Amino acid sequence: MSALAMAFAAVGFLPPIAGALTQEVIDVAVILNALRALGPGRKSGRQRMPPTAATTLRQDHERMEGALDRLREIADALDHADAEHASTLLLEANQLIALQIVEHERGDEFDVYPRVAKFLSDRHGLGAMSRAHREITHLARLLRRLTDGLTLGDIDQYLIRDGQRIIESIEALVRVHNAQEEDIYEHATGA
Repeated sequence: MSALAMAFAAVGFLPPIAGALTQEVIDVAVILNALRALGPGRKSGRQRMPPTAATTLRQDHERMEGALDRLREIADALDHADAEHASTLLLEANQLIALQIVEHERGDEFDVYPRVAKFLSDRHGLGAMSRAHREITHLARLLRRLTDGLTLGDIDQYLIRDGQRIIESIEALVRVHNAQEEDIYEHATGA
C-alpha cells in the first residue's frame, strides 16, 4: 500500500499533505493488523475430530499399558537374573516390543496420523511424533540384533545391561510419546 501511494505521489496524483495522511492511515492499518496476533485468535474453520475418535485412540494406549508394565518388570528382573533367566527375559521383551509396541507405532504412522492430520490446521506436532516412532523402531532393531541367535554362552553382564538399557529406553519413550499423542488428539478435538 505504501509503494502504491508513493507511485501516485511521484507522478503528481497525490499532493504532499494527502500523501502524509495516507501514510499515517497505512501505518495504523498495519499496526492494527499486527495487534491481532495478541488476541485470542479466530476459529480456523477446520473440522474438529469427534471426541469418540479421540477416546478410541486413547483406549489403544490403555491397551498398551500392560505391555509397558511388563517391560518395566523385565528391566527390573534383569538386575539379578542369571544367564538362562536373562536370555528368557530378553527374548520375551523382544517379542513383546516387536508384536505390540512396534506394530502399534506403525499403525499410528500409517493409519492414525493421516486421519488425525485432517483435523489439525498445522499438523500440530505430528512431525515430532513421527520422529519418536523412528526412534522406537531403531531401539527395537537394536534389541532384536542383541537377541538374534542369542546363546547362553553369549550372555554376560554387559549384554544384560545393554538389553536392560534398551528395554528401559523403549518403555520410557513410549509412555512419554503416548502422553504427547493424547495431547495432540485433544487439540484435534478442539478441547
